[in-house]
Amino acid sequence: MEIEIFSLIIFFLITGIFSGLFAGLLGVGGGIITVPISYFVLLHQGYSIEVVMHVAIASSLAIILFTSISSIRSHLKLNNVDKMVIKKWYFGIIVGSIIGSFLASKINGEVLIFIFIILAIGISLNMFFQKKIKIIRDDIPDSLLINFFISGNIGFLSALIGIGGGSFSVPTLSIFSKKMHQAVGTSAVLGFFIALPGAISYVFLGINIENLPPYSLGYVNLLIVFLVTSTSVFTANIGAKISSKIDKDNLKRIFAIFLLCTCVSLVIEHFII
Repeated sequence: MEIEIFSLIIFFLITGIFSGLFAGLLGVGGGIITVPISYFVLLHQGYSIEVVMHVAIASSLAIILFTSISSIRSHLKLNNVDKMVIKKWYFGIIVGSIIGSFLASKINGEVLIFIFIILAIGISLNMFFQKKIKIIRDDIPDSLLINFFISGNIGFLSALIGIGGGSFSVPTLSIFSKKMHQAVGTSAVLGFFIALPGAISYVFLGINIENLPPYSLGYVNLLIVFLVTSTSVFTANIGAKISSKIDKDNLKRIFAIFLLCTCVSLVIEHFII
């Protein structure tokens, strides 16, 4: 038993290293890594499929809450954050995140897995085949309603599957003429506004749920959050610092293949075996 617990601790510490690094490096948010890994670990520990995906998503948002703070500090120093975008999008992001968390809490675990797989496959294919992004405007729209619609959908989809929103916000900001480094930095700040209300919502929505893993506060598992965060906050900072110094195209393709393989594993686990 002690060996099993020790292995679990090491496993989640390593998960934090990679999730934080990719969060800072690519602006995709570490949740796209931590959600499926947490899910597989909890499932194979014998917890019900009805709660493990909810716990994985909720814990991921809590992790992103801490990871984004480290990443934000680095991007602010590098002047990579467009504060006007934050001003126009933060409210829609928050509202979308709360709605996404609420909806996810009411969805059956099997359906939630299916939603994650579909969105994750879409993200991976977009990253792998992404060519030069077509710019549609020289800045984000002036309309408050359009901005609320865009940001609300980013917050909603992100909280629904437990990611920081970079997979949606970075390409969206890019089509509005934001340079990649600025899009990644701004996305890190938006990730905070996704994670904070999302994590809080999942705490309250899961407060009366039975048969959750030990050390869970609502749907948020504090042990997973502590272990992954303890390493990811450092590697997110490193990823943010080197993001402006490397060509990320090949790295994105490698990450896309990894994500696609993860989705295939989820499909095999639940719809074939």
